[in-house]
Amino acid sequence: MLGRDKKNAANSGGAAQQDYRNHTLIAPSATVKGDLEFTGGLHVQGTVEGNISVGKEGGRLIIGETGTVKGEIQVPQVVINGRVEGDVHATENLELAEKASVEGNVYYLMIEMVMGARVNGKLVRLDDERRNLPAPEKKGEKADAGKQVAADNS
Repeated sequence: MLGRDKKNAANSGGAAQQDYRNHTLIAPSATVKGDLEFTGGLHVQGTVEGNISVGKEGGRLIIGETGTVKGEIQVPQVVINGRVEGDVHATENLELAEKASVEGNVYYLMIEMVMGARVNGKLVRLDDERRNLPAPEKKGEKADAGKQVAADNS
């Protein structure tokens, strides 16, 4: 009985449960030109030339190995194993698989990055507390600063 209760509790969760009737596939031979807004699941194996966003009900975007997106992505849950040319905004979680290639900034709350994935841009964690960290010093600046301190002390 305990196992059955857990199973029923897991299946009754609204957002956690996947509704496979509400999934869209963009086939490898397809090219979509224009912005897309979806709910449920969107699996991109082809090419999308435009921005991708999610509706009020939420959703999950999967970019397959042959998939390419040329535009900005604003989806809470994103899995990338293809190519993205634009910024990625994943407000819940982001998975960058082995063949992922992102040319743009990545904004995430939680991230999983597998060895082989590439990001050519900034990785920015979305959190409530923003920290202003100092810029990294250039190689020559630290040595010059040490010489200046020594000169001031003499």
